[in-house]
Amino acid sequence: MNSIIKEERDMKASMKWMALLAFAVFTLTAQAQVSIGLRGGYQVANINTTDGLNALTPDFKAIDGFSIGAVAEVPLGYGFHFQPELAYTRKGFSVQESTALELFNLPIPVGVEAISRFDYLEAPLLMKYKFGDGRVNAYVAAGPTFGYALDGQLITRANALLDIKLLDTDIDLDAINYERFEVGAALGGGVSFYTPFGQLFIDARYNHGFTQVYDIPVVDEKVKNKSFGINVGFMVPIGG
Repeated sequence: MNSIIKEERDMKASMKWMALLAFAVFTLTAQAQVSIGLRGGYQVANINTTDGLNALTPDFKAIDGFSIGAVAEVPLGYGFHFQPELAYTRKGFSVQESTALELFNLPIPVGVEAISRFDYLEAPLLMKYKFGDGRVNAYVAAGPTFGYALDGQLITRANALLDIKLLDTDIDLDAINYERFEVGAALGGGVSFYTPFGQLFIDARYNHGFTQVYDIPVVDEKVKNKSFGINVGFMVPIGG
């Protein structure tokens, strides 16, 4: 019962932030010529580890993730732009434990890998500064991010010459007291290319979570997300 109440409370908080974002974009759109579009990209996701966590198991590894979503760009003047986004993003990490045995005088690696994946609805609110006024502009961007964990998945594989999938199961986020609502920050830079049809852009971005999303039992270690990604997108001007 408590988990249901917590989930409803978190969902209401998430919807509140999304509504505020939509209102801000609508207000700015009515006052200036904005560009809207889509972006997508590849990212490497992991968690922040402490010395205590590394002592428990030093083989925390990054996982392949992705991010895809809608983006808007609102000019503010003097090279500054406001860039709100709403994206579907995958985060997580993997843990590997391995050993080796000798067979026919050859070392054979034997191990188990546990991959944790968490899918988020995320809203970065970025301030962007562009350099130059030609068809090609460089830019830097930074700002807060607000995310809500939609679901989780645990995949385990055994490795002994071949990869063998052992388990593929959904994670009940409320049952493990996973903090669904996450606050973080993003910092990055990129290049914009202006074409007759719109604006093509490529950027690299580092995302750092401030929220302790999970408390690992026994060792009392708190987990925070982090990721690095490369995105490609296209925007077209509207309004104004």
